[in-house]
Amino acid sequence: MLLLCLKKLELYKLKKKMIKSKTFLPVTFVFHPDWWYQNYGLTFEKDFFYDPDVRIEADRKMRKILFERFGNIGMGEKDPKPRPCIGPTYLAAGYIISEMFGCEIKYYKGASPEVIPKMMSDKQADRIEPVKLKENHAFRKVRRLIDKLKSQFGYVVGDINWQGVLNVALDIRGQAIFIDMIQNPNRARRIFESITQTIIDFVNYIRGETGTSSISVNRAVKYVDPKINLHSNCTVAMISPEMYEKFLLECDVKLSKALQPYGIHHDGPNLHLHADGYAKVPDVCFFDVGWGSDISICRKKLPHAFFNLRYDPVKLRTATQEEIKKDVVRMLKEAGDPHKVGFCCINMGSDTPDESIATIYYTVQEYKKESVQVFS
Repeated sequence: MLLLCLKKLELYKLKKKMIKSKTFLPVTFVFHPDWWYQNYGLTFEKDFFYDPDVRIEADRKMRKILFERFGNIGMGEKDPKPRPCIGPTYLAAGYIISEMFGCEIKYYKGASPEVIPKMMSDKQADRIEPVKLKENHAFRKVRRLIDKLKSQFGYVVGDINWQGVLNVALDIRGQAIFIDMIQNPNRARRIFESITQTIIDFVNYIRGETGTSSISVNRAVKYVDPKINLHSNCTVAMISPEMYEKFLLECDVKLSKALQPYGIHHDGPNLHLHADGYAKVPDVCFFDVGWGSDISICRKKLPHAFFNLRYDPVKLRTATQEEIKKDVVRMLKEAGDPHKVGFCCINMGSDTPDESIATIYYTVQEYKKESVQVFS
């Protein structure tokens, strides 16, 4: 009897950790700035990000364009009203934390903002501290934008991509961060800890204003649980699982404890190699699964999390419709229960065929019909 009660308690704990998506098998797409620029003349210079009038109108136009072109597959809005959206939810653009640590940002008409690495010296790295937000010039720009939008609308929505610990470390320290991890681990940890605390402070400020923090990291969050805080571990694909567990695991643990519900964005091709390390992060409910990762292994090692599967935007440009269908079905089958799966393609360029995008969408819809009875 006692054994049965313990088993029931363990099952209850596992169910609590599982996230139930608000949308059954959501499908999301994000276009590269070049797509918007080449097709519609939208530009992404500094005023797009910080001028409140430009922000509002660009956001409205983007929602309208998506409906006119892809409304048949659920994108955009027919008659979008102006809204006080603080960040570009229809782009994948991460730069703000790096700018707060002193990196220069360059803006372009047809590209996301470019972070110019700061190349922090050894002495600067040894003295690094978490950013004091109220005293920081880059943060004050964000705050001014939010204050202006709030004065006009009374509230704000949306969020701003807050990057990731190793991503930012590479921006402010360059490749020397890898040398630090081997030759001067205390310095590396000081850098990582300073970035981690800065991220926590920034995310808490943003979600305190809007209620969300990560729709600009991946739009799938909106359809799973808008409150998820999604940490961008893009560059973790560059290091070994051993180095991740030695240095970055403690950062993810701290972020997860501070920013629940918590998710990890790993868009590299090797999530399966890092799955054991990620399994040691408490209460991760969401993973972005990069194209090329072994989804079956990931699911075995991370059985309770929601998987957002990423299709390769480069392959999508030239793949046949049959290739796309086979890829999508294979990936969905490997991910298991479709109640814990989403599908996306991010940063599609101007030469991506519309029919290929539609093929992903309709293949997922057909899979939903076939699987709903099996997994219901």
